[in-house]
Amino acid sequence: MPDAISRVMKINIRARSRDRINTLLRDSLGGEPGPDRGTNTIGDFEGAYVNLGGVVFDVMVPTDPDGGLAKVMEKHGEGIDSICFAVEDMDYTKEVFREKGIEFARDQEFNGNRVAFVHPKDASGISLEFIQGPATEESSDS
Repeated sequence: MPDAISRVMKINIRARSRDRINTLLRDSLGGEPGPDRGTNTIGDFEGAYVNLGGVVFDVMVPTDPDGGLAKVMEKHGEGIDSICFAVEDMDYTKEVFREKGIEFARDQEFNGNRVAFVHPKDASGISLEFIQGPATEESSDS
C-alpha cells in the first residue's frame, strides 16, 4: 500500500501583487525564484514559484476580477490559500481520509494531473489540495 501522502508539494499563496510578495519571499527572506507558471492554471490567475528553505511557495495573483481567486480574496484577503500534497494514488488517499471522517469537496483532472481538495470545514479552515501526477506507462518489454 502506498502512503496516503507522499510529501508536501507546495504552499499556495494568494497575493494582490506579485512584486509585493516577491519582496517578502525573495528579497527579505532569501528565497530563490522558481519557474513562472503563467496563466495556464485551474483558476483565473497567474503564478510563479519561489523556493525558500526547501519549501516551494506558489504565488497566485488574480488576473480576472470576476474569477475564482479574486472572489476568494474579496472574502478572505491575501495569505495562505492552500497546502498542497503529492499523492501516488488518489483513490487510496481519499479512502484513508474518508475512513477518518474527512470528505473531499472537489476532484478533477487538470493538465494530466488529478487534483482534489478537502473542504476547509473538514480541515479546521485550512484548504488542503492533493495532486496525483500523470500515470507513467510501464514498458511491457522484458
